[in-house]
Amino acid sequence: MSNERDPMLESLFAEATPDQTLAMSENDFIDGVMTNIDSRRRNLLLGRIGIVALIVLFEVLLSSPLQNSVGVFTTAISTSLVDLNNGWLAMLLEPINSVAGVIGILLFGMHALYRRLIH
Repeated sequence: MSNERDPMLESLFAEATPDQTLAMSENDFIDGVMTNIDSRRRNLLLGRIGIVALIVLFEVLLSSPLQNSVGVFTTAISTSLVDLNNGWLAMLLEPINSVAGVIGILLFGMHALYRRLIH
């Protein structure tokens, strides 16, 4: 069993004054705490559903501009750096002969440098 305490449950117990606790029976107090927990869970669930609904709404409204932006970005990073007419040489160098290839090599180099310096 863990020693960590649930802050929501602690706040519910803190809200109950000692006079209220003494006046109620144990079952009434437990029922009140459980009712508060259930209402907070329900509110959290409704909030999450609302956030998901907003995200879906924005996705529907912005789908065309986002697709256009992704298309432009994909075209930009696949641009060839050096025009090679030779079929075999062009095919061999194709993975690194683009903006995406340069970005990938830079990211790989930064990762290797990070691993060497930090770890």
